[in-house]
Amino acid sequence: MNIAVSFRGRSGKAWDFQRVPKDAAWARSPGAVIFAAPDSYGWRIIRVMELTGRPHDLQPIWALAEAERYGASAVFLALEFDARERKCMVADIEEGFSPVCLSPRDVVEVQAAPVAEDLAA
Repeated sequence: MNIAVSFRGRSGKAWDFQRVPKDAAWARSPGAVIFAAPDSYGWRIIRVMELTGRPHDLQPIWALAEAERYGASAVFLALEFDARERKCMVADIEEGFSPVCLSPRDVVEVQAAPVAEDLAA
């Protein structure tokens, strides 16, 4: 099933991912993961997540469960050992594709944004 797919983020850089089975050990790998659903023109990105490579990290499994509720049926993995590069990859793809589920970092920023009513006061 290892199908190579490139996703271009906001910067225009093509990030290379491999489609992996959902039941494989992808959550233990350092890198980035994309949960996606088939769309009429390719893939609709549901969620993008950074993987730290820790052996007993449950966050990726919970993220997959959440993405499946929104229709995700495919898992794409990009191995990356450099933490700075992983963060850059995830941020670039999230900004370029506007996924359905936001990462916790983005949720905090959205909640902290001023509301129009606050600006008028």
